[in-house]
Amino acid sequence: MEIQIGDLVSVRHFSGTKLFKSLVLQSNGDVISVKPIEDITLLNCSKGDPIVLGCELDNNVYIASCTTLNMDKQQNTLELKIDNYETTSNKRLFVRFPVSLYAEARIGESHKKYLAIVKNISFTGMMIHSKDDFPLFQELKFEIRAAVTIHLKATIVRKVKDTYNYEYGLKINYTDVHTPNLLKKYLILLKNEQEEFIKKFKES
Repeated sequence: MEIQIGDLVSVRHFSGTKLFKSLVLQSNGDVISVKPIEDITLLNCSKGDPIVLGCELDNNVYIASCTTLNMDKQQNTLELKIDNYETTSNKRLFVRFPVSLYAEARIGESHKKYLAIVKNISFTGMMIHSKDDFPLFQELKFEIRAAVTIHLKATIVRKVKDTYNYEYGLKINYTDVHTPNLLKKYLILLKNEQEEFIKKFKES
C-alpha cells in the first residue's frame, strides 16, 4: 500500500464518534502526515495512541492500523506510523481487523477498572495498549465501548513494553454463545461504514 501526497484518507481515533476526512501532506514509507478537514482538537489524541486509517488505492479499500507519532494542534496535523493494513476485499479480513476502541478491563471479580485501547481484534484474539502492567497469562474481563457494548474475557499471551504503553496480545475466551455473533456483526458494520465513507470521497 503506497499512500501518496494529496490522497484523501479517513482517520478514526477512539476519542471520536466518527470517521474524519483527511488530506495526506507527507508520505515517507510507513510514516505519513495527514491534515483532518475538521478541527483536530475534536480528538483527544496523544503520542502512542492507535489510529485507524482508511484509503482507496487501485479500486481497493484499505484499512490500516497506525500509531500516533505526533499531533500538531496549531497546524491541525497528525503524524502516523502505519503498522499493518488489510483490504476490505480480503475474505480473511476478520483475522485481524484494525480498530481504535476504548475499553475497560477488570481482573477477576475486582471492581477496579483499567483503561485499555483496542488496536485490532479478530474472532479469536485482540491487541490492546494500556499504561498498566499486567502479568503474562492473566485473564482480564473487558467491556469494549463500540456501537454496541461488547463484554468478553481474554488471556494475555504476549506482552511488549514500548515508549508509551504496554502492548498485549490476548486470546479471547468465549463464555457467552451470543458474543461471537455480536462481534461479527460489529466488524461487518465497521467494514461497511469504512467502504461507504471512502466511496463518498469520489462523489464529493
